[in-house]
Amino acid sequence: MLPLLAAIALAPPLLAEDPARPWTFLVYGAADNNADGPILRFLDELRTALDDDPGIELVLFLDRHEKYSKDEKLLGADFTGGRIYRVRKSSAERIDPGQDFPAIAGDGDPEIDSADPESLGQFLAFGRKRFPAKRYGLLIYSHADGRGMCPDEQSGHEMWIPELPAKVGAECRVDFLGLELCNMSGIEIAYQWRPGNGGFSSDVLLAIPNAGPPLAWNLAFARIRSPGHATSAPAPHLDPASMTAADLGRLVIEEGARGRRAVAEQNADTGQDVRYESAACCDLALAADVKAKLDALAVLLARSGSKEVFEDLRGPSLAGKTVDYSGGNLDRSPYFDLFQLCDRAAFCDKLAPETRAAARAAADTVDRFVLASFGMDGLESEGFEDGKSGVFVVFPDGDELTGIPGLGRKPLWSQFRWYSPLEKQSRADPYGHWSFLADGATPGNGVVENWFELLDSWFDPDPDAKGGVNGYRW
Repeated sequence: MLPLLAAIALAPPLLAEDPARPWTFLVYGAADNNADGPILRFLDELRTALDDDPGIELVLFLDRHEKYSKDEKLLGADFTGGRIYRVRKSSAERIDPGQDFPAIAGDGDPEIDSADPESLGQFLAFGRKRFPAKRYGLLIYSHADGRGMCPDEQSGHEMWIPELPAKVGAECRVDFLGLELCNMSGIEIAYQWRPGNGGFSSDVLLAIPNAGPPLAWNLAFARIRSPGHATSAPAPHLDPASMTAADLGRLVIEEGARGRRAVAEQNADTGQDVRYESAACCDLALAADVKAKLDALAVLLARSGSKEVFEDLRGPSLAGKTVDYSGGNLDRSPYFDLFQLCDRAAFCDKLAPETRAAARAAADTVDRFVLASFGMDGLESEGFEDGKSGVFVVFPDGDELTGIPGLGRKPLWSQFRWYSPLEKQSRADPYGHWSFLADGATPGNGVVENWFELLDSWFDPDPDAKGGVNGYRW
């Protein structure tokens, strides 16, 4: 490891050296949890790979927790609280954000709630103002489960997916959004953060549908080089001046697959099982098209009474005919591969021709939506197709009963209050307000018009009882 020359003095607010810089990457380290420690190793690999390329600026927000890592090498200090740094190959310069991010202005270490979407919004606004570029990338490093992300142990909060565009404006949009978070490659998430949603958005999303260690970002970033800036990474290289968000996403998927396969080859020595790991890069401009096609399929499935047939394509009792990304947590987060589910339906002769055609249209649109993806051999054996699979949709077995014997059992659908188009009602029940579930439907008209209403019509045992299990009248 190279010697670290982290700056000791707090740097004053600054402007970028080159306002025409091709890319600024903003890393949001919501590590007020046990991600404090692993994120420092991730950052060290990342900055070494970038090697101070003149076409790229790397800016870090980091919120740490005193209970975990005590590392002071990377940033020149062991601290608790939130700070911003300009990260270089062999140094880290602390930046005072001033009034652009007043909660962490000055030279102290104030406690910051990194689960608050407004904290992320202020960091994005600060980064765009102080380090202007032609394109912006946001990397979020923390924990997630497909319902919420960035848990902050000291505040006790978590950032809900729909909160981000609701509280962070469209002016904070980014070209590329990379998530080092588990269970975040969902169509519902992609649709929430699509361009034109009225708030924060991204053009391209790169995420992991299940759980796993960080992708090989260092291998990908070592192949991004301005002309004349040497690298030992194998060709071809991407010039940041011409690199698009889609180019970057495909590169990260390529090197992510290469990195995972290298680990698999060493599996006997490391004991690390990567057989079921995967990642996908998606064009969020097509998220609305995917929703439209899936909703059209949902309408036909409801109209033709095809519940049992379609459930069997997913897998009877969640046995797993379609790739399952839930990691066994099916009662809370049954995530099934969207392309494979629709593709199976397109070839199912138990469905009407019109329904099969709608399924084919949905599968083809998902194929276009997924710019690149990879799945390791465990998923490939279950039908994962590189470049098509890797995006999940929530599809529980809502008829199944769950609960403690003797104390009452309820339909599994009652566990999915988080999967709701309704706005959250209280801090104790904070989930909901998913645009994917609300858009295109007219509550209370008794007609299935979108994917959520299909599930609610199938799984709510008493839809007329105060709005049914989830409070929604379809």
